[in-house]
Formats: sequence, C-alpha cells, structure tokens
Amino acid sequence: MHSNEKDISLLRGDPHKLLIRYQPIIRMIVKNLAFQGYLPKRDVNDLIQDVNRKLIERLPRISVLYNNKSKFKTFFSVVIRNLCLEEFRKIRIVAEPQSEIYEQTATETSSDQLIIRQEYERLHRALRLFGRERSAIWVVLRCFADIPVTADELLGFELDPGDESRIQFAAQINSTFQLQKREKMEVLSTVFNQLDHKPRTADALRKWASSRMEELVVLMNGKPQKSAYTIEILYILLEKTEYVENNA
Repeated sequence: MHSNEKDISLLRGDPHKLLIRYQPIIRMIVKNLAFQGYLPKRDVNDLIQDVNRKLIERLPRISVLYNNKSKFKTFFSVVIRNLCLEEFRKIRIVAEPQSEIYEQTATETSSDQLIIRQEYERLHRALRLFGRERSAIWVVLRCFADIPVTADELLGFELDPGDESRIQFAAQINSTFQLQKREKMEVLSTVFNQLDHKPRTADALRKWASSRMEELVVLMNGKPQKSAYTIEILYILLEKTEYVENNA
C-alpha cells in the first residue's frame, strides 16, 4: 500500500496508530522549533507529550479538514507545526501548503539530505576513535535520542549472550522512550551489566556517558572549532538521519 493511502486509512480507521507512526516526525518538528527558539525551553519530551495530547483531541477535526489536495505527510506536518506555534504564539501560523516548498521543509531537500549523511558519517568516524567503548556510546546516544536500538547494535560489547537475549535487551532499551534520563540510565546499566565484564551502577554509567558525550562533541566540533555541536544537536542529527533513511 502506498504510504499516502496507508496514512489516510489509519486517519479514518485507527488514528491512534497514525500518531504512533508519526512520532519521529512529531519529535523532529518539536525539537527543531525548540532549538530555533520558537518554543519555551522546557523538557522536549514534555513538549512532545503536550503536542500528542492536542493532536488526539483534534484528530476528528483533522480527518474532516484533509482534502487530498496535498500529500497527507505534508498536510499533517503543517498541522503539527501550526499546533506548536498556536499553543505558544511565537510566529505566524502557516496556511495550507500551496506548493512543494513546505514539503521540502517538512522533510529535507536533496542538498540537506547529503549534508545530513555526510555529518552522520563524520559522527561514525569520531565514534571509531573510542575503540571498545564505541558500541556503548552509540547505544546511549540512540537511547537518549529516543531512536530504536536493534539487536545487532548490541554485538559490539565484550559478551554476546545470543540472538534471543540481544533482542530482549534491545526491547528493554526501546521501552524507555519518553522516560526521564535517570530512568533510562537505570535500564541501560542493567543491560550493559549483562554485556560487559565491568558492572556499573546507574550513577557510574551516567558519569561515564556524560564524559564520553563531552569528548564526542569536542571531536565533532574540531580543534580549532569549526562546528557548533552540542549533545542536543547530535540527537537531532540522529533523528534527521533516521527520518531521511526511512523516507528515501
């Protein structure tokens, strides 16, 4: 089924599943607006939950308003962005998209996609400098960006408990989406202790992760500094890459 047809089918028949399907786009739009200063400086997960609550309330109205004149992804991206701006009244509301221009900003232009992929590859080159710690850092990054971890991404640790256990561990990590950092660290420490020879408490893992993330940011920015990465921008890079790859 074509993606547009699937979206419309979910909109009419299972709108809650539609929201689940659109969580990566919702997160990307909210994070981008927060980073640009259009949304208040609060916990991004709180903002996303607020947006989801509002969308649930408006889904019946959204179903009526969609007129098939544009792709549903374009239409819904505008709805999400307008809902954010309407709630916090920072900039003017965007009208119904009249061309493909907004679709490009709702996703990414070809040049944007190329830059995203290049930066993503540069991130992986920087991670290789961490040697055996690379896999743990990668898993922490994806977990804190609320991007699913696969069982194969748990292969780079000292111990391999087998396919079935790695699938279960990945599911444990992925169940932490939208939880607070402290809760995420508790789950990660439990999983990492099964994959490494060095058991660590959640607090010890937090300190280790914080130190490695700071080092990673320094590597991405370069010496002398040529970029302006922060941990939050690294999360956005991962989300944008995930979105580009899933919609290529």
